Amino acid sequence: MTKRNRISIAGLPVLWLVTRVRLYLVVTATHMDGDVGIYQHWYACCLSHGAVPAADQMWQYPPGAALVFWLPGLPPGGYVNGFVLLTIGCDLAVTLMLCARARLGGSLAGAWYWACGVPLLGAVTVSRLDIVPVALSVAALTLGRRGRGGVRGALIGAGAAVKIWPAVLLAGTPPGQWRRSLAAATAAFAVVCVPFAGAAASMAAHQAARGLEIESVAATPLMIGRLAGWPAALAFRFGSYQLGGGHAAVALDASRVALVLAAAAVLGWRLLAGSGRGCWRPEFAADAPLAATLLLLVVSPVLSAQYLLWAVALAAVCLAVGRTTQRPAAVMVLAAAGLTQVVFPVDWPGLLAGSGTVTAVLAARNLLLVAAAALSCWRIVRVTVPGGGASSPPPEQADLEDASAR
Repeated sequence: MTKRNRISIAGLPVLWLVTRVRLYLVVTATHMDGDVGIYQHWYACCLSHGAVPAADQMWQYPPGAALVFWLPGLPPGGYVNGFVLLTIGCDLAVTLMLCARARLGGSLAGAWYWACGVPLLGAVTVSRLDIVPVALSVAALTLGRRGRGGVRGALIGAGAAVKIWPAVLLAGTPPGQWRRSLAAATAAFAVVCVPFAGAAASMAAHQAARGLEIESVAATPLMIGRLAGWPAALAFRFGSYQLGGGHAAVALDASRVALVLAAAAVLGWRLLAGSGRGCWRPEFAADAPLAATLLLLVVSPVLSAQYLLWAVALAAVCLAVGRTTQRPAAVMVLAAAGLTQVVFPVDWPGLLAGSGTVTAVLAARNLLLVAAAALSCWRIVRVTVPGGGASSPPPEQADLEDASAR
């Protein structure tokens, strides 16, 4: 067993290095830079002069993202090379944090899961912004452990200042840390965003104007309907391909209502779990953010390929912690990541042209995500409701048990 563990530990850096070198070459050598070209334009026209491109409809980020887009322009070697090195550096940081969590009584499965999940999702992981807030989110969950609610909250706020999504991590705040974490998250977010209120307002307006993205779950029935002759109107607006027409408008409205209901459900569960009327388990600190993220992904009218990186990272943290309810959902997320790369970028032209094969892959991916979200939420709810699942020791006792095991 010791020999097998040594092989497992030694194989992880080899896998990471081989797959990341390949991703680096795919993006830099083949010029598959994607959105990095837009970031470079923003750097040249605005960011290098101390301004934010708030008037550009493609600007859909909180002000903290401007710092991320500004940094790759500083070192020599070109903007694309600098950006990819920045994202791979964040990827390495995530891997090291997951390994460190394993050494603190967790499992190395989380680091292996991450090392495999990134190449499954493909070059989009190192050519988009999202891995930066992902790294901050993983830091919040692995470094902001029990008794460090302020650290966790500050990291969540910093991540939300780059991309709003990390605010979902507040769903996993343990009882007794809620006020401290929320205050720290709000303060960190405000420090970054308040001085650039105009850019934040522009981001909110551009996000609100986005329509039904063709990759979203709500758009899937309409994408299938295209194969049967439904006259789909595709338009490139606000950085993505969106569906138009009466049916798309209905689906968009339904998706927005579902998004509000999903957010209310997450908040309701959090109040139940923290009020004493439900059972709080230590693993909810990582499990709840994954369940909430999956739920919001499947009801959102926008579901770009890089969003899967959020779920992959949170699933990796759940596995790294060791005690989790989310193993089945994590397997489904990994499969969905592989299918996502088939849709984008591998056969993206086919999807736009109405290919039956890639539309079927998209439908299978979205079906997997819906199933993963439902299973993830159910596995948490059934152990939250008193008598709904196996009992769990209170957080204090669980921490003592972990210390004894170590």
